[in-house]
Parts: sequence; C-alpha cells; structure tokens
Amino acid sequence: LAKCKLKTAMASTLRSLAIVLIVLAAVSFGFPAINADATLLVKTCKKTTNALLCLAVLHVDPKSAYATTEHDLANVALQIASNTADHNAEVIHNLAKDVQGTPEGGTLNICLGAYVDATNDLEIDARPGFDGGNYVGARNLVLGAKGAGGRCEVAFKGIKKKSPVTNIDQQMTERCGVAGELIGLLIHK
Repeated sequence: LAKCKLKTAMASTLRSLAIVLIVLAAVSFGFPAINADATLLVKTCKKTTNALLCLAVLHVDPKSAYATTEHDLANVALQIASNTADHNAEVIHNLAKDVQGTPEGGTLNICLGAYVDATNDLEIDARPGFDGGNYVGARNLVLGAKGAGGRCEVAFKGIKKKSPVTNIDQQMTERCGVAGELIGLLIHK
C-alpha cells in the first residue's frame, strides 16, 4: 500500500513538473504573459505527441498567441505548413537552377515536384476542406504533404549525395505533423 501511494505521489509530481516545464517553454518562446489564450495554447499542445515541438511550430506565427480556440490554433498551424511548403519549393527551385544537367539538378527537380504537389494539396485542397469543416480530409492532405521532405531525402540517397535541403525538409515534416495533429483534435467536435 505504501509503495502504491509513493508511486501515485511520484506520478502526480512528474505530471505537475511537466506542466510547469511546458508553461515555461511557452513563456521562453516569447508568448505573451500566461493568460487564458496562452493557457489554451499550452493545454492544446499537451494533447499532441510532442508539446514542445507544437509550441515551437506555433511560435513561427505570432497570431497563435492570440488564438481563442483549438480551431484557431489548427488554422494557424495549417497556414504555417502551407507557407513552409511554398517557401521550400522556392528555395529548391533556386538551388536547382544552378545545377541543371547534373544528378543533383535532377534530384532537386524531384524535390521541387514533391513540394509543388504539397503546396497544391495544402492550399488548393486542405485549406478549403478545413474552412468547410472537413477536418478528416484536411488532416489527411496535411499528413500526405508531410512526406514531401522525406521524398526529397530519399531521392538524394538514391544518388548517394548529401541533401542540401535536409533542414527545410525536416521543418516541413515537423510543421505538417503538428498541423495534422491539431486538425485531428477537431474531428468529432
């Protein structure tokens, strides 16, 4: 019985410590003083598989600090994912121009195709679906777009070259992952 009470007390202490760390992370990421909206942000991110990553991704857009609902946060995350796909396509397009006719140029064109597809899926299909309340469809499109970075990395492995876009590929994966999870919270609401 004493062991059970000790385990329960330790679990409660660890849970409290985790909450404090998440709140501190929210403050350190520059979110406004903890108020009802910042509390929503922390509580919502705790529902994802990686609360700190969720906070970091949402910090990309200051509008997230002013969200008043989970829907608002999912909306911001979807916009961050769309902006990331668009930005990454532009970066890759510019890199590809300098190495056309080489294996790297061909591989960057594969990457570019993956990001153009992801941008279209996010902006043309996922956004209207989300705005219309089709959260399952929007989430599935976002999670599909999440794979653009992985397809790019695999293409570079195929030519046995180090990818020059690994960092932005990782951003795409992370940002779409968070957006997909936040949209998923809206299903069945």
